[in-house]
Amino acid sequence: MAKKDITPLQLVNKIRENQNNNKSLKSLFASQFLGKMSPDELNGLKKSIDKIMDKQKQQEVDTHIEYLKSLGYKVSK
Repeated sequence: MAKKDITPLQLVNKIRENQNNNKSLKSLFASQFLGKMSPDELNGLKKSIDKIMDKQKQQEVDTHIEYLKSLGYKVSK
């Protein structure tokens, strides 16, 4: 991307501006933004989102495990 193009933070802010209260995308924005992408591009985007979500979930689990260990609990799977 050229420097004059949108930054990741600007993209995130634009997406947040176009979310409903339940954090889904507003219909018009979704159709105008996602509707311009091919099925392959959408699948790639979904894969990337899934990877990030898995990583964040694991970080949350690790945080809880460390908290329990700090209280003296033995944590095992």
